[in-house]
Amino acid sequence: MEKKEEQKQQQTTPRTYTISSEQLMDIMRYLMTRPYGEVVKLMNTLSTLNPQGFDGGEKDEGKK
Repeated sequence: MEKKEEQKQQQTTPRTYTISSEQLMDIMRYLMTRPYGEVVKLMNTLSTLNPQGFDGGEKDEGKK
């Protein structure tokens, strides 16, 4: 049973990848040529990617 639990845990752990903006645009251009129903979920996911080092919020550091 230990093996099954270990495999399940490995499958649920997401990995992080870095792609360039050019690669992202190439992927999006390709997906735009496919039928909408096939790619809408994936395109929405790709559109929410943040640049590396971007925390998603604005900070007012130094404005005190």
